[in-house]
Amino acid sequence: MPAPLPYYRFHPHSITDRAYWNAKRAEPRFAPVWAEIERDAESAPARPPHPEASDFLAARRSNDRNRLDKVWTERRFLSALALRRCALGLEDGPPDEKLLDWLWAYLTHPTWAVSAHLPEKDLPASGEPTLDLAACELAAAFAELLEILKPWVDAQSGTLAQSIVREIDARVLGPYANGVSVWWDHRGGGLNNWCGVCAGSILAACESLAQQGLPRPQARERALEALALFVEQGFTPHGECDEGIGYWNYGVGFSCLGWSRLDQAEFERRVNLPRVKRIADDPRRAHFFGNTFFSGNDAGAVCRADLSFVPWLAAATGDTWLPAWGRAYPSFGKGHLGQYLRVLETPQLDDAGSMTGGSGAPQFLDDQQVAILRTPTPRGEMIAALTGGHNAERHNHNDLGHYQITLGDEIVVPDLGAPHYKTDFFGPKRYTYVSASSRGHNCPLIDEIEQRPGREAAGKVLAWTPEAEIPRLVLDLTAAYPPEAGLKNWTRSLERWAGKPEQGVPARMVITDVFVTSKPNARVLLPMWTLFPFTERHQRPEGGGVTLQVGPLFAELSPSPVAVGKHEFDPSEFILRQWTGRKLYRMDAVYRTDAEGRLKTETRFFALAPGE
Repeated sequence: MPAPLPYYRFHPHSITDRAYWNAKRAEPRFAPVWAEIERDAESAPARPPHPEASDFLAARRSNDRNRLDKVWTERRFLSALALRRCALGLEDGPPDEKLLDWLWAYLTHPTWAVSAHLPEKDLPASGEPTLDLAACELAAAFAELLEILKPWVDAQSGTLAQSIVREIDARVLGPYANGVSVWWDHRGGGLNNWCGVCAGSILAACESLAQQGLPRPQARERALEALALFVEQGFTPHGECDEGIGYWNYGVGFSCLGWSRLDQAEFERRVNLPRVKRIADDPRRAHFFGNTFFSGNDAGAVCRADLSFVPWLAAATGDTWLPAWGRAYPSFGKGHLGQYLRVLETPQLDDAGSMTGGSGAPQFLDDQQVAILRTPTPRGEMIAALTGGHNAERHNHNDLGHYQITLGDEIVVPDLGAPHYKTDFFGPKRYTYVSASSRGHNCPLIDEIEQRPGREAAGKVLAWTPEAEIPRLVLDLTAAYPPEAGLKNWTRSLERWAGKPEQGVPARMVITDVFVTSKPNARVLLPMWTLFPFTERHQRPEGGGVTLQVGPLFAELSPSPVAVGKHEFDPSEFILRQWTGRKLYRMDAVYRTDAEGRLKTETRFFALAPGE
């Protein structure tokens, strides 16, 4: 196992440090970073975006938040223009009017917040700042932009540098230092990634201004306290990010944006290091294969390691798995200036080791009640995950009992992930979106009734036996459904059967459901979402089951359903972020409970050698 990375403190370099910028520009491993910067700098429009009143109000009038969100995401052009100027130096090239115009445009926008985060989704009120994700991130970006580009800024204007500092103070640091109430750092307030992103950004801005001789001690102290609260309350008791791997990347990443400016002694003094180590280990615990992870709720399953913070976090905590992820699946951030600056400080990860370790041991996420089991097959490793938890998790989906299956480094039975966000997705209409409701998961419908949201809709672990010959998780998921479903009991289990290859019995993953309903002949629909169409292989006249082929996988249903429906969807029907260019398929297996309201079913997943 490779040795942990040594702690390193981030500090940006001025445009006048030509030795630094020339070295970074010439270093081969950063060639993809500079190529991305050059592409964005060249493609940046001559005129930067200016939000109109109708853009702000579109979130309220037409449920369209994208018209303002895109202004936020297009900050990547400002980052690219600033970094290209650092690479060129003060003297090279023509006057950088495009950079000046982009900087001024963002600096003077009527608000740095996005429309979906404004009170009542209304027009921004003059002089009333909103400390949301976008505003706090932009405060950090402007502070560090001034730190590296002040000689260039001063060459453009005698007032611009002062204006940048005043806007950072007026919009973010001043209100925060003076105690403005923000929901994202209230103790006991259901903290999520917002706390890490906003407080981390504010800390980075304060550290940057302090380096420029402009300390902001009150805002700095409050940000450090908020980050301590994020570590304490922004994750489950065992340090899991139940928002999903993408939101781990986001919240933890921007926390590190601020923390990485501290020296090691202060970092370890101001954070709960054992807890941070546990949080840093979450991607390893949730790992499937490659850059694919178990990811419930809104975050997608595929996530690369953001080099702006993953190596630093590994060094700060002594983690040895994260560098291997960064080496194998690097990402250069999402266009934030501070992310790019930190990527350029990434140490070499040549001896990063392996992400897998080859153990194949069962994994368990205690608080989300997730078991991840693995077994070899003739078509590669099969992975199955079953989840319990509750239906009031961060970025929640109603998904108790949902399962996912991968085979040979390919997702076969997926999680749909999140839609492209609409304004009303974060409100009472959330579960009208298929991907957030239990209809968009492999969860039963009991007489057409789906799962309910809320903390009371919670699973119970009845058994978890990872060391047994047949590893097994058994969940009682009855509480997921409202009383009108008439469900007296529902248990779902996941088992790994090793198989007997010498007897022609393949290794299997088995989902077993046991239902007890309050009335006989209740209709139970078991859906299965896949990325491959279903092909019926054969009926079993004596076993009463049916075997379906699902791409490289086989699914054996026993007993045979009374009806099987097959459906095909374009992901755009559900405005999904994932699976663009693919098709989605759903098999609906319909069963009936018996005269006593009982039903037991098994779904067995296995793979045969090619040609069998």
